[in-house]
Amino acid sequence: MAYKLKANTALIWPLVVLAIAFGAFWQKPWQTKPQETISVTAEGKAQTAPNVATITATVETKNKDLDKARAENEQKVSTIVAKLKDLGTSEKDIKTQNISGGPGYQVMDTPQTQIYPIPPRPNTNSFSTSLEIVIRNFDVADEVLAVLTQNGATNLYGPNLTLDENAQEEIKSKARENAIESARKKAEELAKLSGRKLGKAVKIEEAGDVIFPQPLYAQSELDLKQKASQIQPGEQAVTINLAVDFELK
Repeated sequence: MAYKLKANTALIWPLVVLAIAFGAFWQKPWQTKPQETISVTAEGKAQTAPNVATITATVETKNKDLDKARAENEQKVSTIVAKLKDLGTSEKDIKTQNISGGPGYQVMDTPQTQIYPIPPRPNTNSFSTSLEIVIRNFDVADEVLAVLTQNGATNLYGPNLTLDENAQEEIKSKARENAIESARKKAEELAKLSGRKLGKAVKIEEAGDVIFPQPLYAQSELDLKQKASQIQPGEQAVTINLAVDFELK
């Protein structure tokens, strides 16, 4: 009797294993139902006022002795830098862009009698330094310009109005929020039209670059001086484009 029971058990277990394997193959648990989604693109915009202005100024000194021109020019630059720091301008916001020195050249009054190659004039050696100044406090913009024009700056260009890094990140985050909100609204409308409900976002991609408008420039020194009370930052818009996939229920 015991032998017969063992024999039956030996036959039953293979059948049980076979049944489980067949059921697993029939149900195919490894083949999950594909997730149904809806894809939309959306644009998000946000606006903010620029908080940085960059001005370029050239300080030039002429002297028939080039070394004296250099020394005099360095004194002018030192005075300008010291006064800018007195206004609260950080040392990191004053940058030397270019230094040049050399003789000037004579141009005849009548173009038809110009000499070529143009000979140097002995009394027109010049030395110049170009500075880039970043203004972060627009309340002192007029005073910064006055320091430049009253202490030997001969050419001024700007302002180049931009955002600092922190402001850029803040405004980009706001634009992204607006883009997500717009994407969800669009997807909800499409889901409703198809008789479905919208689920969570399952994929988000930033499509393309962040778009900052071109900085605003004054066209000349006179234009810059007329704008000096003056530097009116206005607003800049930032645009973010997103591609978002939402789950459909």
